[in-house]
Amino acid sequence: MSQQPSGWYDDPSNADMLRYWDGVSWTNHTAPKKSPTIAQSTIGLPQQSPQGGQVPPDRTGAPTPTTPMPQGSGWQASQTPQQQGSYQQAPANAQWMHNIRTTADGIPLAPWGKRFAAWLIDGIILGIASYLLIRAFVPDYLTSIQRAVDAAEAQDQAAMTSLINQIAGEAVRAGLVTWVFSAIYCIAFWTTTAQTPGKMVLGISVRRTDAAGPLDVVTAIRRRLLSAIQLVPFISGIYFIIFLLDGLWPLWDDKRQALHDKVASTQVVEGKQPRKQH
Repeated sequence: MSQQPSGWYDDPSNADMLRYWDGVSWTNHTAPKKSPTIAQSTIGLPQQSPQGGQVPPDRTGAPTPTTPMPQGSGWQASQTPQQQGSYQQAPANAQWMHNIRTTADGIPLAPWGKRFAAWLIDGIILGIASYLLIRAFVPDYLTSIQRAVDAAEAQDQAAMTSLINQIAGEAVRAGLVTWVFSAIYCIAFWTTTAQTPGKMVLGISVRRTDAAGPLDVVTAIRRRLLSAIQLVPFISGIYFIIFLLDGLWPLWDDKRQALHDKVASTQVVEGKQPRKQH
């Protein structure tokens, strides 16, 4: 799919507005589709203070009904006076933009395929790190598993029963070690760059639904709460079902949120997040 040129196109989140596409992603600059009439326009009139009833000039750079439209940015350069103020419609080959799902402020949401690929990359990193941590902090866990396999091959029922009880206790400690490390891994990246290594490779990031930028610590912790179910006795057995539903949920969700996104009010979007201002 070829990249679309920058310009003003129909806003995918509001049928009555136009939104500026910078060639990479939707910006925050919007304008109404219908331009003001000559009687309504204040172009050329002396500026007055807001108390005088006049609309103050827009300082954000976004076109408004009372400011002239920028030339060379999707607007027709050869407009007659009667045409000035009319809006360029999206070209036929840009209609795909209208089907892009976006955040409330117009940022394209990451597709499920990219999220899954990022999850695989992070899973490999976490898997290797977890193995090393278990070897360091719960060394008997892996040894007991190997002994249980040997007992099963030898059909030693007594040894298997004893080892299974031992493994159950060690599995709790091993699970706690891996979950804590995974939580630190995710929260550290979410609150600094908004991208885990997997998301960096795929060019996507996580943000709050109502604001751009890396997550705050509270939101990041909420985003990890659902995974803590695996540590709860008697409930951890159904965690696989929850884990499966969580991973597949963005496929049919209108906002492409997984269950853990809904808990934390977050969304995964295309591109990087702006750094926090200090």
